[in-house]
Amino acid sequence: MTALLTPPPLAPVAPPLPVAAPAATPPPIVQPPPQPFRWTLELYRHLADVPELEALRTMLLDGVIYTMPNPKPPHSGALSVTNDWLRTVFGTGFCVRVQMPFEIGGDTEPNPDLAVVVGSCRDYMTVNPTAAELVVEVADSSLFTDTTTKAEKYATAKVPEYWVIDLENRQLIVFREPVELPAGLGASAYRQRNTHGPDITIAPLAAPTATVRVADLLP
Repeated sequence: MTALLTPPPLAPVAPPLPVAAPAATPPPIVQPPPQPFRWTLELYRHLADVPELEALRTMLLDGVIYTMPNPKPPHSGALSVTNDWLRTVFGTGFCVRVQMPFEIGGDTEPNPDLAVVVGSCRDYMTVNPTAAELVVEVADSSLFTDTTTKAEKYATAKVPEYWVIDLENRQLIVFREPVELPAGLGASAYRQRNTHGPDITIAPLAAPTATVRVADLLP
C-alpha cells in the first residue's frame, strides 16, 4: 500500500511592498534675462573723471547713456548762428549756455545745444541751471529723439518754449505750453507743436519783439 505524501505547508505570503510615489520633478531653473544697467545722475557725472571717456559727447536720458557723434558742418553752423542771434536778443539778465548740463530731475541730463537761462553766466559757476526760458536743439540724425523723448523731458521741467531746428527738412518746430499728462503717467507734454518753414518769421515768448526768419537759423 502506497503511503500518501503530504506536501509541506505553504510558507506565508508576504504582503506586497508599497509602491513608492515617483519623486517630484524639481521646477526648472529659470535664468533671468540680462537686465540693462540704469545709470544714476551721480554715477554718470563720475564719467568725467575717467580720462578715456572724458572726450566723449554723451547725454543721459532715463538712466541710459547715449553717445553723440561729432557734429557735421551744417549742425555746427546752425548752432553758431542761432547762438549769435540769441546772445543779441537776450542781453543783461540772461545767459545763453551752449551744450552744457541742464538739471531737469530724475536720472536725466540732456545737455541741450542751447539753453537761455535767467541770470548771469557767473551764477552757474558752481551749480547747473534747473530752469530755462528757451531751449533749442539742432537736429539732424537726432530728430526723432529731440521731438519725442527730449520734448517730454523739457515739458516736465516746465520749459515754456522749446525749439527744434530740423536741418533735413529745413524747418523750425516750436513747442509751447507745457502741461501735465493724466495722473499716474508721471510725465508732461507740450500743448502746442507748430512747424514753420524757412520763410516764416518768429519770436521767442521771452523776447516777443525780437523776430527772426527761420531761414536765418538754417545753414
